[in-house]
Amino acid sequence: MIGSILSNRYEIMDKIGDGGMALVYSAKDTLLNRLVAVKILREQYANDSDFISRFYREAQAAASLSHPNVVTVYDVGTYNNTPYIVMEYIHGKNLSEIIKSKGRLDPAEAVKIGVQICSALAHAHRHNIVHRDIKPHNILITDDGQVKVTDFGIAAISSTSITQTGVVLGSVLYFSPEQARGNKVDYLSDLYSLGVVMYEMLCGRVPFRGETPISIALKHIQDQPEPPTKINPQVPPHLEKIVLKLLAKRPADRFQSAQELSSALERLDFTAGADIEQTQRLTIDAVSNNAEPKQEEGEAELPAVSKRTTGKRRKKTKSRVPLVLSLMLLFAGLIVGLMVFIPEFLFPDDVPVPNVTGLSVEEAERILNEAKLRMAVEIEVFDNVVPAGHIISQDPKANRMKKENQVVFVRVSKGPEYVHMPSVIGLTHREAQLFLTQAGFTLGEAKFMQTGEHPINTVIDQEPKPNEYVALGSPVMLVVSQGLDTIPIVELPNFRGKELEVVRQQIAELGLKEGKLIPEFSTTVPKNHVVEQNPPPFAKVEVGWEVDLVYSEGAPASGRSDAEGIQRWTTNGDWHIKQVRIDVPEGRDQEIAIIVVDDFGAREVYRQVHGGGTSFDFTAQGRGDQARVQVYIGGRLFIDRDLTE
Repeated sequence: MIGSILSNRYEIMDKIGDGGMALVYSAKDTLLNRLVAVKILREQYANDSDFISRFYREAQAAASLSHPNVVTVYDVGTYNNTPYIVMEYIHGKNLSEIIKSKGRLDPAEAVKIGVQICSALAHAHRHNIVHRDIKPHNILITDDGQVKVTDFGIAAISSTSITQTGVVLGSVLYFSPEQARGNKVDYLSDLYSLGVVMYEMLCGRVPFRGETPISIALKHIQDQPEPPTKINPQVPPHLEKIVLKLLAKRPADRFQSAQELSSALERLDFTAGADIEQTQRLTIDAVSNNAEPKQEEGEAELPAVSKRTTGKRRKKTKSRVPLVLSLMLLFAGLIVGLMVFIPEFLFPDDVPVPNVTGLSVEEAERILNEAKLRMAVEIEVFDNVVPAGHIISQDPKANRMKKENQVVFVRVSKGPEYVHMPSVIGLTHREAQLFLTQAGFTLGEAKFMQTGEHPINTVIDQEPKPNEYVALGSPVMLVVSQGLDTIPIVELPNFRGKELEVVRQQIAELGLKEGKLIPEFSTTVPKNHVVEQNPPPFAKVEVGWEVDLVYSEGAPASGRSDAEGIQRWTTNGDWHIKQVRIDVPEGRDQEIAIIVVDDFGAREVYRQVHGGGTSFDFTAQGRGDQARVQVYIGGRLFIDRDLTE
C-alpha cells in the first residue's frame, strides 16, 4: 500500500494506525501539498454493499462538520473498490494511550478534556449527527493539548452489534444502556459514553468490566457504578456527581445537552472546593473536640454525688455557652449574607453586550468581564481578513441584552491557511471554475482574450500563478481564450420531448458542443426522444459549451439489461430534491458557491455574494443514487450532503 497514489492525488507514505474496522496511513496531498491521514476500510467489509452505503452517508455527514475539536474530513473515495476517507492529520496521541501512560489523570486535566469533547459533541448534535462511539481511542490530543474527536464517519456502523468479536468489545465498554438493549440512540447516548470516558480518566479504569461483550452490556443495563471517590479520593465531590449523573440508566436523568454538561464542568473550581472542604473538616473537628459526652443511662441514680463533682459539671455547662453563642452569631451572619447575595445570584441584572469583533481574544475577554459577562470560544477557523487570535464574530451581537455572568460565544481567527496554488491552465472555463471551487478558492474576475492559438473557452493564464504559496480562499483571476471574435451568449432551448437527431442538429447550429449521450429505458417518453438535458432549459451559456442529453430507448423488453456495455440510468425520472439551509457566518460579505454532483458529473448551480450573518434556503436537485450537494462559503466547504436521504 505504501507508495500507492489514490485518486491521482494522495500519495501513501506510512502506516500510522491499525484498527479493527480500518487501516490508517499518513499521506501527502499532492494537490495542496499538505500532510493528511487516509483511513481505508478493511477488506472483509469492502464487499458489503449495505455497509459501504452507510459508510459513505456517514462520512459525508461528518464532512459537513467544521469545528476545532472535530477532526476535519477532506475527501471520500475508493481504491481497488475499497472505500477510504481523507482526514486532517493530527500530531499527538489518542486519549487511550495517555490514560495507559499516566494511570489516572488529574481531575483538572480531565475536566479540561471533557469540556472540549462537549464542544465537539454540541456542534455535531446541532447538525443532527450522533457519534455513537465515543471512547478514548476516538479522542485525539494534539501536542499543544487541543482535543480532536474523530470517527464521526463510521461510528454508527462500528457499534451496530455487540455480538461481534474483537473490534466491538472495545466499544461495548462505552455503550449506553439503550445501545446495549439495541434501542434507537440519540445525543443523550453520546453523553453517557462521555461519562464512561470521564470515569476512566479519573479512576484509571472503566466502570463496568466483564469477560464477554454480553456480560459488559448487561452491567451497563443493570449495575450501578462504584463512586469514583472510592477509587480515587482526589476526585472532588461535585465532579463525582457530574460523572454519576452522566451514567444514569434513564436518559431523562442525565444532562440534557452537551452545552448543559459543559456549563456544569466549567463552573467547577478545584481550588475553592478544596478550601471549603478543608474548612468544613476543621469546623466539624472543633465541634467534636468540644462536645460534651452523653450521660450514661442510670447515672442520675448514683448516690452521694459530691459538691466538687457538681461544681465541675456546672463549669462544663458554662464553658459551652461561648461556643453556642459563636455558632448562633455565625448562623445569623450566614442568613444576612444569603439575604444579600441570593437575590443577586437568582435575579441578575440585564447588561448590554459590548462589541468585541475585531479585537484580540485577551482584549475581548477583558471587556466582556468588565461588562460582567463571560466569554467562550465557540470555534477557531482560518480567515484571510481577520488576523490570527482576533474575534471574527460574536453571539449574541453587540448591544443585545444579556443576563450578568452569562456566556458570549465568539469565533476566533486562525489567520490564513497557506497552500500551493494548483494549475488550471489548459482546462475549459467551466472545468476550471469547478476545480477551483472544490479546491477551496473563490473566483475572481474572468478576462477573455482574443487568440487563435488556443481552443475557445480554454484557460490560458491565471493569477495567482501555479505553485505560488497563497492563502486558501483567495480569489483566482482567469484568462480565457475566446478565439478571434467575441464569444456570443446563447440561451438554451427546452429540448425535452424532442427527437434526438433534431436536437443534435440544433445544438450544432447554435455553436454548442455535444456532450454526453446517455440512454435510458422509459415508458413515458417515445424512443429516441430527449428525456433530460444539462444545462437545463433557458440557461445562458457561451458558444462552444457542452450540452449533455439523456434520451429514451423505449420500454425494456424484459428487465433492464445493459449487456451491450452502454451506460444507462436504470430508473425512470430518478430525481432527488432537497432543501438546504445555508447560514453565512457573522462578519464580512462572502461568496456562496453551490455545486451539485450527480449522474451528469459536477456542475455549479449557484454563485452569489451574501452578507455576513444572513441565511437563506436553496432547493438542490440531482439525478442518480449518488447525487449530492456541496456548499462552499468563502472558498471553504461548509455542507456536503447526500440528496438521496
